[in-house]
Amino acid sequence: MKDMAGLDATLGRVSLRMASTLELDGVLDEITRGLGRDLDAALARVWLVRKGEPRYLELVASAGLSERLDGSHSRVPVGELKIGAIAATRAPVCSNDLLGDPRFTDKTWIRQSGLLAFGGYPLVFDKEVLGVLAMFARRPLTDAEFDRLGIFAAHASVAIKNAELFAEVTDLSQRLEAENTYLKEELHEGRPSGIVGQSTMLTRALGELERVARTDSTVLLGGETGTGKELFARALHEMSPRRGQPLVKVNCAAIAPSLIESELFGHEKGAFTGALQRRLGRFELAQGGTLLLDEIGELPLETQAKLLRVLQEHEVERVGGTQPIRLDVRIVAATNRDLAAEVRANRFRADLFFRLNVFPIRVPPLRERREDIPSLIDALVRALATRLRFEPKGVEEDAISYLQAYDWPGNVRELQNVLERASILARGNRIRLEDLPELRNAIEELLPVPTDDDTSSIPLKARVDAYERSLVADALRRAQGNQSEAARLLRTSRATLQYKMKTYRL
Repeated sequence: MKDMAGLDATLGRVSLRMASTLELDGVLDEITRGLGRDLDAALARVWLVRKGEPRYLELVASAGLSERLDGSHSRVPVGELKIGAIAATRAPVCSNDLLGDPRFTDKTWIRQSGLLAFGGYPLVFDKEVLGVLAMFARRPLTDAEFDRLGIFAAHASVAIKNAELFAEVTDLSQRLEAENTYLKEELHEGRPSGIVGQSTMLTRALGELERVARTDSTVLLGGETGTGKELFARALHEMSPRRGQPLVKVNCAAIAPSLIESELFGHEKGAFTGALQRRLGRFELAQGGTLLLDEIGELPLETQAKLLRVLQEHEVERVGGTQPIRLDVRIVAATNRDLAAEVRANRFRADLFFRLNVFPIRVPPLRERREDIPSLIDALVRALATRLRFEPKGVEEDAISYLQAYDWPGNVRELQNVLERASILARGNRIRLEDLPELRNAIEELLPVPTDDDTSSIPLKARVDAYERSLVADALRRAQGNQSEAARLLRTSRATLQYKMKTYRL
């Protein structure tokens, strides 16, 4: 038995080491190992209170006879067994006669381990029960030692609470950093603040978006590259009850396969080489808000299986962690792939597809809503002027007509790139037709109009395009190169004629 001065010095050393770290795992390790190293504990353990129905205590640290955290006492409901009773009553349990004490039922284990004494104390901070600290010893403990251990439990409570508060601050900092990164990306890309257009196709898609926004249903946004799926996801979030919470985006195609689980689910300190501190995954960063899984079709099959479990169980487990974390996150997935076809090709899990495809919305391509192009041009040019530090430029009518006639395989993103180039090249305060690059729709190679009857090998569109080209060329010849007169002869607008001239290289 240690004298009181020696015991106080030992407790002081352990308390000092506890206070020297703000990592919760480090604090818990110092508590349990310190009791064994300096206070002759044969087994020292810490349980922490977890929220649930009912509340329970989870074994989070163990040193001495066993370091396992998955035994029969790894999860104890508050109020049950000795440990649960200590948390419920906030009263310590102490005994120097374990074999004769009816509160200790596993006499065989006690006898085999040579245990004589037990001390269990509630971990309380500012009237909040954080958990329970308990130790077994192979010698009797004096009343003074039990009292000092109670003081040590109070010190441990402060150290645990400080570590938990530090973890909360770190988590909040990571959340704010993620939101800040997202907002910087928004500003860098210079996209308009809202979805622009009044076309029938766009209005229908936005109507579906507005109806589902009020719910927590999973939404799958499909559409070609550059159609604005991310903008739709933002609009969905802003129309939902979660608009005051974070919107977090993860591009599944931009993350290395070896890092994607850590990026999505987070990791604990030491989970792998280079994991120097705990890191929250995107699911935790989006807690209470919306998570956009962009390019979902690019996820590796192995990660798809783990994502499916998270969506089914509504909880995530960090890489290297053992504690499941309950989630309250609205999932929005986006892809430019045909996921049904990917399922048939065994490149995408069918069960995950059905889990994501609760409410699919197709974002229409730009060629299906050409009437929106003039208003899109206006919005994009204004946004580009801000980003490029130019005065806003107007766009001449024939240039708008030319842009409207193009099919835009790259959709809004391609239109933005074309307008950015034109804004830089334009010498005045207006973008003219000659400032635009040559834009050719994906037509088949032009073939001469056949002179014989064997036309079965020539595609219809190629013959139509060749005939149209000859009409335009003939009109220009008759008008002696005057475009306005040629347009009159063809009964079309000058802008359409100019578009045809560029398309057919006349």
